[in-house]
Amino acid sequence: MSEPLDDRLRDDAALAEIELTSRLMIAASGAAAPLSQAEIDGLLGIDPHA
Repeated sequence: MSEPLDDRLRDDAALAEIELTSRLMIAASGAAAPLSQAEIDGLLGIDPHA
């Protein structure tokens, strides 16, 4: 039987970076052309008017 994960080892910042990188990789791999800056900003959740 495996031991439960220790929450002290959880790195939320690293997990968030992995999630964002994954989004970009998936979008880029399915795109017919390079992603525009607006598309990248949208994937990253960046408000262009901020």
